[in-house]
Amino acid sequence: MEHHVVDEISYEAWQKQSELMVDEIDKLLKKHQVKRSEIASVCVAKGPGSYTGVRIALTIAKTIVFALGVPLYLVSSLEIMRDADRPTICLTNARSKRSYIGVYEGEKEILSDRIMDNSQVLQYVKDHLEYVLSGDLEYLGLTGKNVDVISNLNRADKKKNLCLEPLGARPIYLKDSYSDSEIKVIVRKMNVSDITSVMRIEEASFRNPYTEKQMMYELLENPVGNVLVAVVDSNVVGFIDFMITFDSAAINQISVDEKFRKRGIGTMLIGEMVKLCREQKDEVDFITLEVRKSNDTAQRFYKKHAFEAITVKPSYYDDGEDAIYMVRSIIND
Repeated sequence: MEHHVVDEISYEAWQKQSELMVDEIDKLLKKHQVKRSEIASVCVAKGPGSYTGVRIALTIAKTIVFALGVPLYLVSSLEIMRDADRPTICLTNARSKRSYIGVYEGEKEILSDRIMDNSQVLQYVKDHLEYVLSGDLEYLGLTGKNVDVISNLNRADKKKNLCLEPLGARPIYLKDSYSDSEIKVIVRKMNVSDITSVMRIEEASFRNPYTEKQMMYELLENPVGNVLVAVVDSNVVGFIDFMITFDSAAINQISVDEKFRKRGIGTMLIGEMVKLCREQKDEVDFITLEVRKSNDTAQRFYKKHAFEAITVKPSYYDDGEDAIYMVRSIIND
C-alpha cells in the first residue's frame, strides 16, 4: 500500500491534550474535505511514554475504531523513532534517572522496549558507537538524530501491529505490571465486542472448545443463557456461561486467562452468578454443572465453592470421558 503524509500538526499542549486533540483531528478532516466515514484505519503509538499523553491518544483512537468499525494498529512509541537504514537506539526520558530504550534495525527488534537506569543506557551507547541515536536526549548530554516519526507511524499499518482486540488495547507504561498482587477486576455482562477475547480464552482452556457461532448463540439467542466477563484494565481475562431455568441454574463453562489464575477471578465470576440467581423473580434453589472426571483441579475449585459430587455421567463428553455431576444449594456462600 502506498503511503504519504497529507498534513500534520504538532505543538506543545501542556495538560490540555484531551481538550485539544479531537478538535484538531476534526479541523484536519475538514481542511482536506475528508468525511469521518472515509477513515479506513487508525494507527497510534501505544507507549512507552508520558502516562497522560499515551492514555489520551489511545482512548481517542479506540473511540474512532469502535464508532467506525475500522482496524486499529498499535506501534511502539520507540519503534517509530528508528532510522530506516541503520541500527537505532531509540530513547526517551522515563524520569527518576531512568530512560525508556528500544533498539531497532529496520523491522528487526534488537533490544525490546524496556526501562534502564541512565548509567546503563550510557554504557550501552558507549558499547554500540556504530548505532544511530534517536530522541530528545539533552537530559543524557547526548544528541539524537531527527527522525520523521510521523512518516514512520503512517507506515505502521502492518500485520504485526494489527490489534485484534481494539477495545481491550491498553497503553504500555513499563512502570506497571500485571504481576502486582493488587489488580482491579470488574465483572459485567458480556458484550458482542468481547467475542475475540472470550474466544481466545475459550480455545486455550477447553479440549473441545465452542465455536464462535456457538458462543454468539449463548450470548444473543439462548433465551435462558447468561454470559459474564471479568475485566482488568479493559481486557477480558475470564468468563462464565450459564443458564437459569425455573428453580435451577446450570454452569456451562467458566474459565480464566492463564496469566490471571489464582487471583480470585473465578470466585468473583461465581459470586456474581449467584447474585444474579438470587435476583430472579422465580427463586433459584440450586446450581448444577458437569466436570471431566480427570479434571481434579476444577473439581477442587468447585468443592471450594460448596459444590458436591452427586453422580457420574458415563461417556458424557464427545471423546467418551465420564463427567462428574455436581450441585450446590444457592443458600451456600
